[in-house]
Amino acid sequence: MAMSRILRLSINLSACCLALLSACSPAEERPPENLDTFAERFRIANQAQDIQPMLDLYCLDGAEARTIQRLKSALRFEQGLAIESISFEPLKGAPEELINFSHQGVDYGPSLPPSYRMRVVYDAEDKFTSLFTLGQNEDGEWRIICAKPTNERPPELQHTPAPI
Repeated sequence: MAMSRILRLSINLSACCLALLSACSPAEERPPENLDTFAERFRIANQAQDIQPMLDLYCLDGAEARTIQRLKSALRFEQGLAIESISFEPLKGAPEELINFSHQGVDYGPSLPPSYRMRVVYDAEDKFTSLFTLGQNEDGEWRIICAKPTNERPPELQHTPAPI
């Protein structure tokens, strides 16, 4: 009888310890609620007749014309595809999450400090997925980040556009 009482007490103490440990373990970080608002704006922009509402979701400050043209081409490809889900993940600081690279002697960096990754899964047979990096501007608004030059272009790479 005393043995079964000790056994029950041990089981109860073990269960309490497990409950306390799980309560103290770090919870998965939930994205800020205003990212849900951004996701809704993204859904609406995705269904617009042209790509301007989608471009308005980007921080294009300092971006090169060539970068913006490539972005427009990519947006036209995805524009209007039905969206199955949008989710957000905090960035962990891994090198592949950062926008820092050099190309033809030009250093590039993010148009805003990166904070979150937005994963958009389209309602397609192959579950086509796009990843976007988000940051907040000075007004606290979420924007999709793009690459922008962080230094001067070497003279041999500078060119004057042809007159129209």
